[in-house]
Amino acid sequence: MNGTPLILGASLLAALASAGCGGEREPDALRLALETEPSTLDPAFAVDYSSGLVSSLIHGTLVAFEPDGTLAGQIASRWTVSDDGLEYVFIIGGARFSDGTPVTARGAARSLMRLLDPSTASPRWWVLEPVRGAASFHAGKAPMRDGIEAADDTTLIIRLERPASHLPSLLAMPAAGIVPAGIADSLGRGYGRAPVGSGPWRLASWAAGDEIVLERNPFAERPPRLERILMRVIPEPMTRIAEFEVGNLDLLEVPVAEIGLWRSAGPELLSGLELRVGYIGLNTEKAPLDDRRVRRALNMAVDVDAIIEHVLFGAARRADGVVPPPLRRGPPPPRPYRFDPAAAAALLAEAGYPEGFAMEIWQRENPEAGRVLEAVQGYLGAVGVEARIVTREWSAFKEAVDRGTPDAFYLDWFADYPDPENFLVPLFHSSNRGGGGNRSRYADRRVDSLLDAAAALSDPDRRWLLYREAEEIVTGDAPWIFLWFPVRHQVVSSRLAGYRMPVIFNGQRFTEAELR
Repeated sequence: MNGTPLILGASLLAALASAGCGGEREPDALRLALETEPSTLDPAFAVDYSSGLVSSLIHGTLVAFEPDGTLAGQIASRWTVSDDGLEYVFIIGGARFSDGTPVTARGAARSLMRLLDPSTASPRWWVLEPVRGAASFHAGKAPMRDGIEAADDTTLIIRLERPASHLPSLLAMPAAGIVPAGIADSLGRGYGRAPVGSGPWRLASWAAGDEIVLERNPFAERPPRLERILMRVIPEPMTRIAEFEVGNLDLLEVPVAEIGLWRSAGPELLSGLELRVGYIGLNTEKAPLDDRRVRRALNMAVDVDAIIEHVLFGAARRADGVVPPPLRRGPPPPRPYRFDPAAAAALLAEAGYPEGFAMEIWQRENPEAGRVLEAVQGYLGAVGVEARIVTREWSAFKEAVDRGTPDAFYLDWFADYPDPENFLVPLFHSSNRGGGGNRSRYADRRVDSLLDAAAALSDPDRRWLLYREAEEIVTGDAPWIFLWFPVRHQVVSSRLAGYRMPVIFNGQRFTEAELR
């Protein structure tokens, strides 16, 4: 690529170019790489990144995310919500599945019911949890009555147990992809290898462990401009870099450690804040971390900006709150914690720990996490806090954190959907303490009340005022050591046009992409 330094040796690049690395290039095909192979293309079971991404290209949803995170109709041409926020009406347009059959309101209702059905055993049934009767039906305690109802072939009604203004965002998630229920039921788990969706793409072939080929869905309402997408499974980052360098890929996710080598890419290097927050959770139920002063002191003790510069190579922005900047409505909050070891030590002494104390910070097995926590360990030691780093494999780590075993833990939170609710309710509402997402076990009645009130509002500006107030309380109470919002970098090949980097992973459907 013009202006981009070669990362690998010339001999390796020549060998890759000579070998073709996946066959002859197809001029009409967009060439992408997947780090991991999808486990399934059935929306009801798409729980990993690759499965959700590819499934979203194949299956239409009632509404869908645009690259900037806004919602637009997809299968539904429009929708309305009642004044009390308890009833949504979706008008189904002219969408068709890739076999040519029309998508009707009755078919969409059957598909959503399949997601909830206990016999399906979908791990993503919770996407429809706000729907009236959904939880009881999924638990096998009661039949589903009028929570999901098709009034006719074009009118789908969804009624809720309680106001949930983020319902359209939930319906844009991969799990809510509409499937032809009859085909899905007949194929069972086999549907994940032979999907039939109404999205812009359909599955052409799938060579296990190697390549997935998608082709334009001829019945799509917004047919893609391209004919095909080739998705190759390439686990190793350096191999993906080499493949991009020799022209076998059109899009490259740049690893954090390699960002400095690609900064000269100019306009072909895209960057943007991820809808993700990194943090060190503090167990607010364990002494001395149950003392707000101690938690605030730990925030003052850590030079987050220095860690971003030297450990993350500048690929993040310091988090002054919880909600990522792309989801905020208005200016950022005032910075509550500045790096001030002297003030941190004084606050620890005020809390009764003039000599500091000992604590454990748990991490999952991850080299980058280790480097981050080693830096944090040094800063905390400077104010008398002896932090011992404990490393566990993911399942053991997650189980311990959900139970509340560690004093503290290093984690990040990815958005399921681009809404402030997704960063505040799961992470800080007291009803979600433990495995629900609130792993710092934080509880505050004011925060709960504000978040509950926001859920009942449909106006985004009024909702944001409540979310902002809740965020300010949370930030002041410091249930975390607030770290950063990561910055994502992608390099685009010179032949690819019409691509916008999405803020949410399923916000780009490649319908506008073209090859020069």
